[in-house]
Amino acid sequence: MIRLTTFAFAITAVCGCAQIKVPNLPLGQAKTDPNLTQYAAHFTGPAANRSNIATSSPDSTQLQKKALGIATDPQIDSYLNAVLARLQTSLPGAPAAARVYATPNTEFTAMSYQDGGIYISYKMLDALESEDELAAVIAHEYSHVLLQHYKTNWVDTASSLAYSAGNIFISRQVNTKTSKDLLGMVLANDAALGVSQIGLVPALTRDQENEADRLGIDLMIRANYSFVGSINFLSRMQEWDARNQAIIEQRKTNYIDLFAKSENNIIAQAVDGQLDILENKIGKLIKETSLHHESGEDRSTTLRSYLKQHYANADRPPLSTKPYADALKSAHAKNLFSGLDMAHASIAALQQQQLPQALLNAMAVEKSQAASSSFARHVMINALALNNKPAEAFTLLESTVANGDALFADDMLLLDVLKKSSPEKALASAQRSYDRYASSPELLPDLILLNKQMKNQFAVVKFYGVCAGKALSAANNVLLDNCNKAKG
Repeated sequence: MIRLTTFAFAITAVCGCAQIKVPNLPLGQAKTDPNLTQYAAHFTGPAANRSNIATSSPDSTQLQKKALGIATDPQIDSYLNAVLARLQTSLPGAPAAARVYATPNTEFTAMSYQDGGIYISYKMLDALESEDELAAVIAHEYSHVLLQHYKTNWVDTASSLAYSAGNIFISRQVNTKTSKDLLGMVLANDAALGVSQIGLVPALTRDQENEADRLGIDLMIRANYSFVGSINFLSRMQEWDARNQAIIEQRKTNYIDLFAKSENNIIAQAVDGQLDILENKIGKLIKETSLHHESGEDRSTTLRSYLKQHYANADRPPLSTKPYADALKSAHAKNLFSGLDMAHASIAALQQQQLPQALLNAMAVEKSQAASSSFARHVMINALALNNKPAEAFTLLESTVANGDALFADDMLLLDVLKKSSPEKALASAQRSYDRYASSPELLPDLILLNKQMKNQFAVVKFYGVCAGKALSAANNVLLDNCNKAKG
């Protein structure tokens, strides 16, 4: 059994400092003939009435684990992907494979990736009012996949965000082991998870977003959904954007206020600096180059013009509210969503230093449909560790990482625990995480150091070469410094 002091300090040293490189903008594409619909410009032939729901989207689901992961639920997953399948049937030939997932994010967000993974936050799913609105969200994100927008030069965030999105400086320099420092470190780690989704959003141009809006409408109409659902969805975006901004600002306040800047606290400086990088540099880039955060009213106006031009005489079926309510307003869905709410409440209790309440909230999550999510297990690990239950926390941590369904932050936590108790096991864990998470650069200093301890000189040279290359390509001096120190 690992002693509390060992486990407690290990939990504080999860990540390293990051200097995030602002990504390049996507390349421009030739615009389509304005007299054609997006569908007509890209597809020919009759609808094949075929669907192609991917069994999984391994690249993007692993990327999501750099943030809060996904909220898997068979019933809700089935409904979401049935809507996607209906949209796919209007396409000629075999449609591009894709799959829809719910995420534990509290922001009202949706995004997609090149591998066909489509991710919608549970808060957005709960806020919609009809299947037609849900179809509008899915159709828009799927349109990005169909139009191959992510092949033009979108940001490969896992490598472009030097030291990976969401990993902040949890001070490898702090040597104290007090409960106050432990709490601060854990909360700083959760701050990273909270903002990391910003850095995972692919960078798309305004033209690409407009194209996806238009093709999304084409797909909806061909699938006999009401385009009113899309207009309704866009009309709420302005309110949602304001709420999202409030969530981000409150989150930053909650974390930064824990550390008095007058103390010149190194954790406070690092958290403040990294949040600024993720929110201001990456977030500003997305706002300036895409319509992900553009006014819903403006998008609605543009879409109305498109509808008037191409679908003035199109049927307007009634909004389909019952199927949506049966699936996403059901007792089952409410149980999942309330469980995710409780997981966030556990983090909030830690912020307020209400440690017993944080554990009670985490235990309540275990009784909900959200219990199987990686985020729920992460919350429980933190709550156990901070409530003097190190053995239980370590057992859960070890099993969660071993089954391959942990958040990346927990992989890093286990690595730091094992480095203090078993360097050989730590090396195996580091290599496993490195393989799982697309050669994440933050693992390189540990791989160099642990291989050096195990006298694997060839591996030391290999990983040092990889580190130097990544550091130079991302202009990340901190990564290179850490690798230099590890190599000795």
